[in-house]
Amino acid sequence: MSSASPLDVARDFCAGFGPTYEDAVATCRKLLHTDVSWRSVTSDDRPVESLAAVLDDLRRAREIMGAEGFGIDVHRIRADGDLVLMRRTDTILDAEGDLLHALDVMSMLRVVDGKIVWSRECFFDSRTFDEAWGA
Repeated sequence: MSSASPLDVARDFCAGFGPTYEDAVATCRKLLHTDVSWRSVTSDDRPVESLAAVLDDLRRAREIMGAEGFGIDVHRIRADGDLVLMRRTDTILDAEGDLLHALDVMSMLRVVDGKIVWSRECFFDSRTFDEAWGA
């Protein structure tokens, strides 16, 4: 059981999700529950219902898009109990550190005992990401 607040966990997740692929994987392993439910417009047809599935998506992003780095820039963040709402920009970078995609995102997380147990995301414009992802 963690004494970190849901807001702290969400901030730590965003700060640790990059700059490298390996950082993103380590942060997921540290802060996501093994049975995490992670949904977004890019996963409607393929629900992500475990840490293993999130890590598989990261691996696929690496293979399909050439994603070698990530960043999350939080613009607004608020918590109410175990729920955290944030507006952020996610960036996906290639091996040279060049921008592959920048995604404007609204996200709601639920944090229990220091782990993210679910996330719901809405991308303001996911078309280019969907095309790159092969969706």
